[in-house]
Amino acid sequence: DWVVLSGTTDTGGITADTLNDYYGYQLTVIDGNSYSIVVPTAATSTVAAGGGTVAIKYLIGNDAGLGAQSAAPALGWGVGGWGQSTWNTARVATTADISLDNSSWNLSLWGEDLIATVRGGAIYYWDTSAGASSRAVLVSSLAGAESVPTEARVTTVSFPDRHFIAGGCTAYNSVEVDDMLVRWSSQEEFTKFAPTATNTAGDQRLEVGTKIVAMVAAREETIISTDEAVYGMTFVGGDFVFSFRLLATDSGAAGLNTMISIDGDVYWLGKRNFFRYDGIVKELPCSVQYYVFDRMQKNFIEKATVGHNKAFKEVTWFYVSNDNPAGTVDPEPDSYATYNYAEDAWTVGTMDRTVWSDSFGARKVPFAFDPDGHLY
Repeated sequence: DWVVLSGTTDTGGITADTLNDYYGYQLTVIDGNSYSIVVPTAATSTVAAGGGTVAIKYLIGNDAGLGAQSAAPALGWGVGGWGQSTWNTARVATTADISLDNSSWNLSLWGEDLIATVRGGAIYYWDTSAGASSRAVLVSSLAGAESVPTEARVTTVSFPDRHFIAGGCTAYNSVEVDDMLVRWSSQEEFTKFAPTATNTAGDQRLEVGTKIVAMVAAREETIISTDEAVYGMTFVGGDFVFSFRLLATDSGAAGLNTMISIDGDVYWLGKRNFFRYDGIVKELPCSVQYYVFDRMQKNFIEKATVGHNKAFKEVTWFYVSNDNPAGTVDPEPDSYATYNYAEDAWTVGTMDRTVWSDSFGARKVPFAFDPDGHLY
């Protein structure tokens, strides 16, 4: 968990600017009544108290469903091969063939504002007009909110009809999470998920797969990937609001941020190959397929992320390789595979990027972050 301090004064030789750092500090619990933080500059004296009138805010943490940095091995019932080891004996991580989800976020624009969902956690709204000093709040806490899912795996905004869509979420009037359930808000009202006779909110359960992995809005269609199949969700209006088509099986996306829409076509990283949807789901012919997947750490495939560089007609996937300097302890993407869709060519290399955003509007070049938070 993280804490943000404000209103402090210089204390023990540490400046107020350092203590009031906007991004806050990770805390370490000492006991039931106290915790510590570590700041980047050393104190010059020891003080028992001080700091002025301090305001304390806590950022979204584990109690709010933030989860873990990396996929952890599942060691409970059903893990590993049948008959392995002895009855009623805890399994070890090296034998686990199932991984729990790490904490990944997906972001959607609603006008100039932002809706952010942490996988397996809550949905938050950030009003940009309130300025950078404001924090995101739960969508369910906004005035007029109705039956907003308390938990979701992924969210997006449909185009051009503008419904806010949640996948793998809590069911209507229930606290139970259905990993294969799609729910959508009323048109142009992202806070209203309760279906009525006068709005367009509703839901639909998908059948092929065990969980919804990724969703992106494409040209007049929302593409939804489960771990086993890909669906098309199209606005049709009327009583049904949306129609759902099963587009392909054995073609699910590998992770939350591995799917991207480019000029109406959708590209994604699968568990064994790369795919494209341009009206038909097809595998991309990939000259580096075995090179990429043979050196990929499969336990961390869901950390892979995709970016677009439109100036060069390139789609790039960043993934965790077996050569990762962190080994198997919370590694972040360190390698990439790039597909040039104009020349139908592939390139590979090493680059540690965890997010990539293409040039847009006044921003003339893409920007990206590395695992240490440096902006490029």
